[in-house]
Amino acid sequence: DGHLAWQQTESIAINMQGPSGDVASIQEIDKNLTAGNFVFKSDVTWNATGWIYCGGIFRSEPNLKKGAQYDFYFLRFSGLPLWYLEVYENGDYVRSISKEQTAGVIDMTNGATNQFVVVAEGEKFTIYFNGERQGRFFDNNKQRMEGAFGFFAWQESGKGTCQYKNSWVWSLDK
Repeated sequence: DGHLAWQQTESIAINMQGPSGDVASIQEIDKNLTAGNFVFKSDVTWNATGWIYCGGIFRSEPNLKKGAQYDFYFLRFSGLPLWYLEVYENGDYVRSISKEQTAGVIDMTNGATNQFVVVAEGEKFTIYFNGERQGRFFDNNKQRMEGAFGFFAWQESGKGTCQYKNSWVWSLDK
């Protein structure tokens, strides 16, 4: 059920020079796109000389840099593929929904493309990487039940790029 709410027509690359400090590079997807219950999918290619984080923002207030929101990101950390689902407000970390998770299916190779899928239904979030389910997590605080979308990247050191392609949002709302 549902409908296609947004489909990417051109790839989006976020280029960084680290260290990024406390500031992630953010790219709004479409200022008219909002959804509450959805499937959010993207193929992400990362290139970096150091640690790199790539990810998505969803159910955000209109200001993606300071608004209350959920951030989903994954990183290449010294050979260990990690990912998180967290809540932010006013640009600051509030709490983790998933805690730190590892996913052996994430391709750590520089230049690799990894696909993420986030399914949001009410307070339930289901995460997939490269077609494999990673888990289901709940935010009983119901922080944000609808909002805007974006992509983000963060670089620990050196230079890096997160390139997003073949992305779409399928709204499960009627």
